[in-house]
Amino acid sequence: MPEFVHVAKILPGGKQEFLRQIKTAFESGSDGLKAFGFKRVRSFFTPETVDADGDGLLVTIYEADDPDVVKRFYEQEIVIKQEEQAHGRLVHEHDHNAVPMNVPFVDVDLS
Repeated sequence: MPEFVHVAKILPGGKQEFLRQIKTAFESGSDGLKAFGFKRVRSFFTPETVDADGDGLLVTIYEADDPDVVKRFYEQEIVIKQEEQAHGRLVHEHDHNAVPMNVPFVDVDLS
């Protein structure tokens, strides 16, 4: 299953609220995400990157058969509005154009 990675740098003081918003949005919208074509969505916080300039990184891994699913997701009005709000208060500005092409450069099957 193809996986696509998105990374957002969390602004100072925004970590708890941002993580809460992401968790709530993905969990409450799980049926819609499935209907949209996602197979799985995982997000995690990386404390290794915490420094004086921020609260670390949020990493989201999307699984979908088609990279166009990810592209179309970030074109949705509701997602755009949430991203605009988050960029202003909770995360550094970034774009999403690379997300559908952000596939792992190594994939080791250990089964």
